[in-house]
Order: sequence, then structure tokens, then C-alpha cells
Amino acid sequence: MTITLFIVSLLVLSGLVASKVFEIKVRRINFLSNIFVAGDNKIRSLINTIIFKYNRYRKILHIFVFDFLPSYLYELLVKMKDFVARKYYKAGDSIRGRRILKSNGSVSSFLEQLSEDKTVEKKS
Repeated sequence: MTITLFIVSLLVLSGLVASKVFEIKVRRINFLSNIFVAGDNKIRSLINTIIFKYNRYRKILHIFVFDFLPSYLYELLVKMKDFVARKYYKAGDSIRGRRILKSNGSVSSFLEQLSEDKTVEKKS
């Protein structure tokens, strides 16, 4: 495979050199030089397009890896930390028998009785 590729490329290269030598000697073959110029222009435009796309995708990848992913992972970690903290406190409170009182929630009857007993003691 490698030897075949080498032989084909060697033949193509020697054909190009021979045609260029023939063109220099005769000086009447303009269509070959026109073909070479057109091919050079296409190759240059292709190389410029590849370079442009490479730079663009490299910038997009850089933004994704160094800006988006860290902020997204930080957001996920914060949500996970809050979730774990909520579960931890709920589990701890249920084990110890503690209740969390909220300002807008109902107060247990035991605490209501304690507050009533304290107000009765203060009056007497």
C-alpha cells in the first residue's frame, strides 16, 4: 500500500516537472499555466476555509470548556448541596423528634400549651 502510494505520487510529481519544463521550452502552452493557477486558487481558498473553521470551532470549544461547563457544574453542585442539606436536616429532626417551626406554619399543641402556661404564671 505504501509503496504503491509512493510510486503514484512520484509519477505525478515527475509529470508536473516534465510539463513545466516543456512549457518553459515551448512557451506556447498557456492552458497548463491557467490550470495550475486555477488549482492554486482553489487550494488556497480551501486552506483558508479550513483555517477559518478551525479557529472558529476552537473558540467555541474554549468558551464551552472554560466558561459554560464550570458555571453549569457549580450550579449543579449548589443544587445538590441544598438537596443533601434538606434531607440531612429532615432526617436529623425526625430521629431526634424535633420540629422546625415556621413563621407562617402551625405551632404544635405542646408549644401552645407551654406558651399559655408561661402567660398564666406571669399574670399570677
